[in-house]
Amino acid sequence: MFARRSPLAHCFALALGCVVVASCATQDTVAEPPRPDRIAFESAVYPVLLRDCGFVACHGSEGRALRIYGPGRTRLDPFDSPTAPPTAAELDATYERVISMLATAETPDDTLLLRKPLEAAVGGAAHQGVDARGRNVYATREDPSWRVLEIWARSAWEATP
Repeated sequence: MFARRSPLAHCFALALGCVVVASCATQDTVAEPPRPDRIAFESAVYPVLLRDCGFVACHGSEGRALRIYGPGRTRLDPFDSPTAPPTAAELDATYERVISMLATAETPDDTLLLRKPLEAAVGGAAHQGVDARGRNVYATREDPSWRVLEIWARSAWEATP
């Protein structure tokens, strides 16, 4: 009445079931990165990052996880004028790269965006962006530019349900 399956067929069916269950569990546990306000990014955060981090030799160089595109720095389209305003594609690409730096932690305090540019003595992380005197981008958490990044990053967690 019922066809008898070989042990190999049972193993295959069991393995396939495990893969299906594991892939469903993985899809449910993958968290989306926080999505902080885009308008605040363009008006406040982007200018700070472009000025403080977007140098061609730093976060304008290929191979960096965080790349910042824009006027006077690396252009997404090398044929764009170096002084032309940022294009929509440059703003999009930079925003996506920056929010990826927020997806590295479960709280804003632990994100790479906030820890990397800070001096180690005040809770910063290892960062190659030191000046000729060995100082990091921001010496303290009170630096006005670091505070712009912090306020914007924290807004993502406050907006998340």
